[in-house]
Amino acid sequence: MINATIIRNDAQQTVGFKVKNHGETSVCAAVSMLVINTVNSIETLTTIGKSGFRCDYNENGGFFTFSLKNKEHRDAQAGLLLDALVLGLTSAKDAYPGEIKLDFLQK
Repeated sequence: MINATIIRNDAQQTVGFKVKNHGETSVCAAVSMLVINTVNSIETLTTIGKSGFRCDYNENGGFFTFSLKNKEHRDAQAGLLLDALVLGLTSAKDAYPGEIKLDFLQK
């Protein structure tokens, strides 16, 4: 089962996430693509760029963490991309019950 935790700030805005473990092959691939696309898009398409976030992962799979360095002030572009990730993970969880556990954590 894939465990995904969405990290939110005091304003309930998504500012990071953690994904760990593997699931069924196609579900794992879908979640990996959502996560990698979100990070690449934030790095490439927003003013935050690579210097505005922290990211850690295991190249062989197993875990991925991401957080904006300034959790109280996310820009609109990165916020939209993070919200799109949450939507994608929620849709995948609904489509594949029992394969993805999705939690929310306020920090």
